[in-house]
Amino acid sequence: MRNLQILGVATLGLLMLTQTAMSGRGGAARGGMRGAVVGNMVGGSEGAEKGAKIGVVTGATRQAIDREATVRTTYQGTTEYQNAPRSNFSETPPDVLGIPATGAGSSPSGEAIIKKDGKPIVGVTFPTDWKQKSGDTYIAAVSKDGQCYAMLAALGGADKQGGIKKVKAGLENYLKDIKFDEQSETKGGAIIVTGTGKGKKAGIDVVFAAGVFEAAKGQLVGAAFVVDAKIEDHYKETVKGICQTLRRAEDFGKE
Repeated sequence: MRNLQILGVATLGLLMLTQTAMSGRGGAARGGMRGAVVGNMVGGSEGAEKGAKIGVVTGATRQAIDREATVRTTYQGTTEYQNAPRSNFSETPPDVLGIPATGAGSSPSGEAIIKKDGKPIVGVTFPTDWKQKSGDTYIAAVSKDGQCYAMLAALGGADKQGGIKKVKAGLENYLKDIKFDEQSETKGGAIIVTGTGKGKKAGIDVVFAAGVFEAAKGQLVGAAFVVDAKIEDHYKETVKGICQTLRRAEDFGKE
């Protein structure tokens, strides 16, 4: 019996070490913002499926976002955070999807939609205190503190593997010292790449999650999230909520 207990403790310790190692180098074990995107982008979870039908954040996710905002504000008041170099995506937006977001930002006033031939192909709802920019083929937004950036862009009719190569090329153009996690695919067909890197201009560590999915027949859309590495865990629920509002063309008929 004692031998079994020792074996159990040893096995548990090995599992913990393995998980720690994987989270440090990339791999299947993902948490924070990256895990939120993998678990909740189009077809990722039950919450995402429900959110897509109405285009808003509801229930437990809404409450979790509010709690996270409180904890994040507390963390941002610490000496550790105040003294550390930080990204500011309000001043320097990440150009990951190859479509620069231009013009002045404004507060979101509800669901933002990209259309093709007058018909909606994808919609997303950002938090009301973010700053949002929109064009004919893109929607971009940055958090109030400038630490979290998100963008959706129509990529045309290329195949998803071709689309994800384009996304990776954009990441490599914007970042250096990139470490990719294991590529993922949701049950809704979104292909997602996640990982870590360092901004080429600012030299600050960031984490990213970017995916490609078919929003309408023959129409691919890219979605990218970039967060300052120091605050990734404090944007998990917020990014999860944004992902749960994503709607494809077929979802607009479920209202």
